[in-house]
Amino acid sequence: MDLKLQVKQTQTLSQRMIQSAEILQMTSQELNTYINELALENPVIDIVEPPTAEEQRESIEQQEWLNSFNEENYYLYQRQNNDDDYDFKSSWNINTDDGETLQDYLWSQLITENFTDQETEIIKFMLECLDNKGYLEESIETIASYFGTDTELVEDLLSDLQALDPSGVCARTLEECLKLQLERRNMLTPVLESIIDNCLEMVAKNQIPAIARKLRLSPTETAGYCQIIKSLNPKPGVSFSSRDQLRYIIPDVTIVKFKDHFDILLNESMYPTIELNSYYRQMNQNPESSELKEYLGNKIRQAEWVKQCVTQRGKTLMQVSRAILEHQEEFFTFGPAHLNPLRLADIAQELDIHESTVSRAVSKKYLQCSWGVYPMNFFFSRSVAVQGSGSSENGAQSVTAADIKRVLREIIEEENKKKPYSDRLLGEKLAERGISISRRTVAKYREEEGIADASGRKEYV
Repeated sequence: MDLKLQVKQTQTLSQRMIQSAEILQMTSQELNTYINELALENPVIDIVEPPTAEEQRESIEQQEWLNSFNEENYYLYQRQNNDDDYDFKSSWNINTDDGETLQDYLWSQLITENFTDQETEIIKFMLECLDNKGYLEESIETIASYFGTDTELVEDLLSDLQALDPSGVCARTLEECLKLQLERRNMLTPVLESIIDNCLEMVAKNQIPAIARKLRLSPTETAGYCQIIKSLNPKPGVSFSSRDQLRYIIPDVTIVKFKDHFDILLNESMYPTIELNSYYRQMNQNPESSELKEYLGNKIRQAEWVKQCVTQRGKTLMQVSRAILEHQEEFFTFGPAHLNPLRLADIAQELDIHESTVSRAVSKKYLQCSWGVYPMNFFFSRSVAVQGSGSSENGAQSVTAADIKRVLREIIEEENKKKPYSDRLLGEKLAERGISISRRTVAKYREEEGIADASGRKEYV
C-alpha cells in the first residue's frame, strides 16, 4: 500500500451563498411567492406591503415624462397610481378574464337542437376531447365503447359537430380538416382530394413540379390547387381561448427615456418588504429558556440574511441594468436595429463580479422600454462578423446576429419570387453588403427566422 499526502485547495459554496444565488435568479413574481412562503415558516418575519403610489410623491422627472406623453398614457399611469382597485395588467391592455373557449362556442350553436340525454353526454364528452387545434383526440370506437353504444350513433353526432363553425373543427386528422373546409366551400374536387391524400407533405415543401409530375398536371394548374389548400386553416381552434393557464410577462426593469437622459426603475412593487417583528426581537433578548433563545436566534438570522439577499439582488439588478443601458444606449434611443455586440463577460469585468452572477441577474427577467418588452438576455449578442472594407480598425464594424438576420430578410424581400436566391447566393449578397458568413450559417439564420429555402419560397404563378 502506497500512502501519499497531497495538499489541495477547493472551494465550496455554503448554504447561505446558494440561497443568495437563488434569490438573485428569481423574478419579481417568484420572489413574491418565496417571501410569502418564508413568512409562513418564520414567525419573526413581518411582511410590509409596498407603499401605494399615493404615499409616494412623484418626482419632477416622472412628471416631465408624463407631460410629454399623450393623454391616454397619462390617464393609464394616473389610474395605476391613484386607483386602489387598479389592476396592473390593465395598463398592458391584457384581458385577464377567461375568453370564450372553443367548447363553449360549439355548444352554443347546439342549444336549439333536440338531443336525448345520452346524445347530450356524448356530445359534451367529444367537445371535452378536442385539443387546442380543434381536433378530436379520441377515436369513434373508444367513445362508443365508453358510453356502451354503437359507432353509428357517435359518427352521426360527430357529423353534426363537424357541420358547426369554425369550418374544419372536430376533424380527426389534418387531411379530414382540410376536406371539411373545402366541402363547406363546395370546392372539394377529385384533384384537390388526391393532393390532400397523397401530396400534402410536398405541398408544405412547395414541391410544385413533383406534384405536377405525380398527378400529370401542368405546373400552373398545380400551383393554383396548392394555393387553394394553403388558404385553408389547418388549426381551426387556435383563435379561441385556451383552457391552459396563461402566463403574463411583467417586466422586472423599466427604462424610461427623457429628453436628455434615461431613468432606470426596478419593479419592486411586485414583492413585499421584510421586517423583523419587534416582539420576537425583544423576546430573544430575554428568553425564557436556552432552547427558545436558540430557536429565535436562528429565525432572526435567517430573516436578516434573506432581507440582505433581497437588497443585494436589487443592487445587482440595478448595476447590470445600468451597464446594459450604457452599452446599448443606441438601441434605447434609435430602436432594435441598433443593438450592439455585448457579452456577459464584458459586464462582469466592468462591475468586478463573476460572469455567472450577471447570468443569474438577467435570467428569466424582462426589461420594458419605449420599444417594447424584451428578455434581458436579449441585449447580450456576441459579434458574429466584421462589416466594412480594408484592414484598418476604423474601417470595420462589428455586427450581431440580429443585424445579419435583418439584412437577410431585406435581401429575401427584394428577390425575384420566381427565381429566389439559394443559401449560397444569399451568402454572396450578404458579402456584397460587407457581411461575410458561411452558407451553413446563412441556412441557420434563415431557419431561425422561419424563412423557407429557395424551393419553398418559389412562386409558380
